[in-house]
Amino acid sequence: PAMARGQARQRNSQKAKMEAEQRKAAQERAERAAARASKKPEPINWMSVVILGGLLIGGGGTMAMKAFQGFSRLMEPTYEVLDPQNTNQLQEIMFAGEPWVVFCGRKIPNGRVNNTYEGRVSVMNAMVMDKLAVQAKGRFRVGLLDCSATLPSGKNLYERFKLKPKGTSSQIAFWVANGGSPRVMDPSSFRSTSDYDVARLATRIAKQTELKADLITSTKQLTKKCVEYKRGCIVIVNKGHVLAEGPKKDLATIMQKNRKLRYFILDITKRQISLHLPPAMMGYPQVVMVRKTAQGEGVDKYYEYTYSVFDDEFEAKEVMRFISDGLAASPKSDFWSTLTPLPRISKISPPPGSSDPAKKKASPKGPSRTREKARMRRREKQMEEENEKKRQQKAADAAKAKEGSQESDEELYKRRRKKMDEEILESVPMENEDYEEMDQIEEAEEEEVIDLDDTEDVVEIHPDE
Repeated sequence: PAMARGQARQRNSQKAKMEAEQRKAAQERAERAAARASKKPEPINWMSVVILGGLLIGGGGTMAMKAFQGFSRLMEPTYEVLDPQNTNQLQEIMFAGEPWVVFCGRKIPNGRVNNTYEGRVSVMNAMVMDKLAVQAKGRFRVGLLDCSATLPSGKNLYERFKLKPKGTSSQIAFWVANGGSPRVMDPSSFRSTSDYDVARLATRIAKQTELKADLITSTKQLTKKCVEYKRGCIVIVNKGHVLAEGPKKDLATIMQKNRKLRYFILDITKRQISLHLPPAMMGYPQVVMVRKTAQGEGVDKYYEYTYSVFDDEFEAKEVMRFISDGLAASPKSDFWSTLTPLPRISKISPPPGSSDPAKKKASPKGPSRTREKARMRRREKQMEEENEKKRQQKAADAAKAKEGSQESDEELYKRRRKKMDEEILESVPMENEDYEEMDQIEEAEEEEVIDLDDTEDVVEIHPDE
C-alpha cells in the first residue's frame, strides 16, 4: 500500500506539472498573438525597390549583384580581434570551456596577418579567418590575438602556455575547448583559402572540440578518466549503452552548459559499480557526480574524493541545478558523501542455468576480423620459420659440398680404399660359423648317381605329338 500511495503521488505530481506547463504555453501563445496583432507593419521602401530594379534592368545588373553580395558579406559572422590586455576576456577564452580557434598575429593593411615569434616573421592571408568564421556555423568562434604582446602577468601568450610553431617560420594558430590546454594546429591546414579546404578544416575542428559521453567499462578507466580528473565528472547510470531520445537531448544541453566536466555512461545491464545507489525513479537514468578536491598545502597536501547521486526525474534544468549546487558546495557539506574506498566496476555474471553470451558459438558468418588477423599472423610466422630452416639447411649442404669439392687426390684415394676394405671384410666369413654341415651337403651332392634304367618317371614322346 505504501508503494501504491507513492506511485499515486508521483503520477499526481507529474499530471499537475504537465497541466501547469500547458497553461503557461497557452498564455505565452496568447501574448505573442496579441503582440503581433498590435504591431503595425513596416512601410516598404519603394525608392530602394525602384533603384534596384532600374539597375538590374538598365544594364547594371552585375554591379548591383556585386553590391548585394558585399552587403550580404557584411552580415555574415567574421573573426574577432582580441585585446591582450583584457584579462577577463582572455581568461574566458582559455579557461571557460567554450571552443575557440585563435590565430596569433596582427592584421596589416594589405589584408594579411603578420606574426612574430622569437624574431621570426610569418605572413598569412586574413581571408582564411573570415571563411573559417563563416564555416564554423556557431560550433566554435574565431579570434585574432597578438600573442607576442606582454600580458598583465609579465609574460606573453607563448611563454604562458608554452606554444611553439611546428615550423621554422610558420604561422601559429591553436584551438582550445572544454577546459583543456591549447592545441597548436598544423600550419598546412590553413594555408589554402578555397571554400572546400576551409569547410573541411571547420568540420575537423568541430569534431575535435565536440563533447561526448563515452561508455565506461573498467575500473582503470573510471579511476583515470573520471575520479582523478581535477574538474570533476558525471556518470550516467543507465539500462543500456545508449540513452533514449529525450534524455539524450537533455544530456546534450547539460554538456553545453557545463563544458569543463567529463561525461560517461555506465550500462548496468553488463557492469555494476561498487556504490550504494538508490533505486532508479520510473526507469530514468541516474546521475552520479564525482569530485576531487585538494586539501592542505605543501607537504600536508592531500586529495578528498566525494560523490553525490541525483535520483530525481532526468530533466535538463533539474540536472543542471544539481551540478551547479555541487560545484558551489564545500566537500564537507551534506551535499557530498565521502568516496572511500574508490569505486570499482565489475562484470555482471549471468544467473545460473542461463547461457553466457561470451561462450556462445561463433556465428555462421565465421570468426571475427581480429581473430582472423591473429591466425593469419601466426601462419605467416610459421611459414617464415620454415623458410628460414630450409635456407639454413641449404646453406649447410652447400658448405658440405664445397668442402667435398676441395678434397685432395690423396684423401679421395684413402677414402675409396677404406670403403673397399670395409666391403671385403663384410664378405669374409666369421670364425664362429659352422662349416662342417656345409661340407657334408656338398659331398652328398657329388656322390649322387642318376640311374638310367629307372624309367618309372620317363615320359614317352610319340612322333605324332
